[in-house]
Amino acid sequence: KQEGDLSPKSKDYGEKMARNLAAVHGKQNDGAKVILRYTEKAPLKQVNSAQVLYKAAPMCNVKRSQISRHIPTSAERVLDAPDMRDDFYLNLVDWSSQNHLAIALGGVLYVWNAGDGSIHQLLELPGDDLISSVSWIADGRYLAVGTESEEVQLWDVTQSKRIRQMLGHTSRVGALAWNEHVLSSGCHRGTIINHDVRIAEHKISVLQGHTQEVCGLKWSPDGSMLASGGNDNCLFLWPQASSGPAPSPLYRLTEHTAAVKAVAWCPFQRHCLASGGGSSDRHIRIWNSASGQQVSSVNAKSQVCGLLWNSHYRELISGHGFSENQLTIWKFPKMERVADLTGHTERVLHMALSPDSSTVVSAAADETLRLWKCWEVDPASLKKTGSENRLGRRKDSRGGLSHVHMR
Repeated sequence: KQEGDLSPKSKDYGEKMARNLAAVHGKQNDGAKVILRYTEKAPLKQVNSAQVLYKAAPMCNVKRSQISRHIPTSAERVLDAPDMRDDFYLNLVDWSSQNHLAIALGGVLYVWNAGDGSIHQLLELPGDDLISSVSWIADGRYLAVGTESEEVQLWDVTQSKRIRQMLGHTSRVGALAWNEHVLSSGCHRGTIINHDVRIAEHKISVLQGHTQEVCGLKWSPDGSMLASGGNDNCLFLWPQASSGPAPSPLYRLTEHTAAVKAVAWCPFQRHCLASGGGSSDRHIRIWNSASGQQVSSVNAKSQVCGLLWNSHYRELISGHGFSENQLTIWKFPKMERVADLTGHTERVLHMALSPDSSTVVSAAADETLRLWKCWEVDPASLKKTGSENRLGRRKDSRGGLSHVHMR
């Protein structure tokens, strides 16, 4: 768009981005709040006239003797994220295999290059429409975006171009998950649609089971099973997507007593699934997906908003809301608490893992993103592949949609 054609909202974001980039390069920003500005470390205490921006707190209550490695006591970087929506049921942050972080702020989506610190605005939705979910395909070339206006959009990030719009939902799309060329989307009414993005008639199956909003959605590493969590306190396990009659769920798991947003498949142990419950539940539960049986559970004592695994250390990290707003690292399978990472002043809403599995980004209702160096990169893994840089990006990433003609 030409400058004269920009909407007031777009102009406002553009001005904020200009101030941000000026701040990154050391220029004066007149004290204005900037988007995705980062510092190497969060200051111990910094106060302005409006709010406390950063607060460093002791790492945890765990005895140092229980920790076998150094875990930083504060976030490595802190990025401002104004207009981050305080909505537990959305999924607004994702980190690609190309080391690009997608962050949705209102109706605008930014892509932050974690390698060089550059930022660009990928899209702005028209009118009052808002982004409700984002998800990168495995090779990091395409980004799926769910909206309040019931759409699923596909974007070619390299070209900064929307390549497809897919309809079918009748309410906002708050959860997305890829399985090669199949994109699964879950909406506020509880419906899940499996889209084959290679073909014109993209809707290959509709999954009906949840009675309230779908807020957690993840495919197993081998692509054989889809886990969905909802505001109806249920966790469903679905079979591999295929065309034909709507499949029935393999299992309906009802042990949680609050919404199930946090869903994460273990990358190093087959049939192992972790899930976390909301404020009335506060438990992390480990499941055997082959049998549908709960293997173990631990009371996290806080609303569980997100879960991520680390294969090298065989650990799990959880993001929390009320009442501590912390991240917690757990040792698997005993689920012993390793460390609590504090700093957010309001609930942690989203988490994502860097391509090299060393760094976790957390986004919270305090309108900040924080990057935590939780693990060291596995030297054996780097030596074995020989094709990854320090941030885990492959020089030549294959698979996904790199060979597919998009219509």
